[in-house]
Amino acid sequence: MNRLLAAALTICALLALAPAIARAQTATALLDQGVRAYTVREYDGGVWLLRRALATEGANALGATDAARALMYLTATEVARNQRDSALAAARRLVVLDARYRPDPRLFPPDVLAIYQEARRAAPTVSIRALGDTAIKPGTESFIVRLGATASPEVVANVTTADGRVLRTLYQGSFRDSIDVRWNGLDGSGNAPPDGRYAIIVAPSARERRTGAEAWSLRLPLEVARPAVDTMPLPPAPPDSLLRPERGDMSGAMHALIPGVVAGAAIMLLPEAVSSADHASNARWIVGGTVAVAGVAAFLSHHPGQRIPGNTEYNRNLKENWRRNVAEISRRNADRVRGTKLIIRPGAPALMTGDTP
Repeated sequence: MNRLLAAALTICALLALAPAIARAQTATALLDQGVRAYTVREYDGGVWLLRRALATEGANALGATDAARALMYLTATEVARNQRDSALAAARRLVVLDARYRPDPRLFPPDVLAIYQEARRAAPTVSIRALGDTAIKPGTESFIVRLGATASPEVVANVTTADGRVLRTLYQGSFRDSIDVRWNGLDGSGNAPPDGRYAIIVAPSARERRTGAEAWSLRLPLEVARPAVDTMPLPPAPPDSLLRPERGDMSGAMHALIPGVVAGAAIMLLPEAVSSADHASNARWIVGGTVAVAGVAAFLSHHPGQRIPGNTEYNRNLKENWRRNVAEISRRNADRVRGTKLIIRPGAPALMTGDTP
């Protein structure tokens, strides 16, 4: 009965808040509604509003200060709902976001402050924070991540692929207070990576781990994408129909030779057709030989099997012009691709410890 009553009250609360939610176009407005729900003890509705505010991405996403406020109120709301594990998870996210954050004891009861202190004791002394979605020109501009610390830890920060392979090392060493870590959008070889999911992993250095420090790592997920580029198509290779034969055509030469030889033979074998009987013997050899020689001359004029320098030079120039066009268009396309900015979208940072499943 009590659960049914609680569910009914939750539904009523959400219905009461629905007009305000509908008007809320930004994460900041959702945050304000969530804080108001907490103060009037509408905890279920408050959790929904606060989580929605934290999940908002893009231009309407919460800034670092508002995100910390939302996580603190989410911690308090989960404590009020007797959801200790959820409250501790929200507090850990807050510590990762800003290790220097301190809740106001005038706003939160002791049990909420105790949950936050527990998360803070279990967390590393390093926090990680991105400025939001960033568009950079690889190699000349940078995506910036700020690391904060309450001590002077020695860490290593790497960009990794989805399968954990190190793409590029961004920073290695110790620092005080805070430091900006920059990624220029290139891998260790100086090439822009393909679109996909990556992460910035911050963890203790090898020397720090040898001191017996607890194993931990901060993971900031990244989604990397490049807008489609309007490139020019490459010209096709010259078709065979435009190429000239580079050697004499044996088939054409034979077509020129055979008629002459056949005609000459016919003349020599049919003397009655070209001369009188008295002079047939001499005339047929002269005429037949002349026709046969003409066929041979026609055969030789085709240069059968021999290289034709003029045609070879023509084909070479034609192919060279095509290669130059391909190289020029490829260069222009590469310039267009290089001029396109890389869009990097950071996600919510996560803390991984030795007991993380």
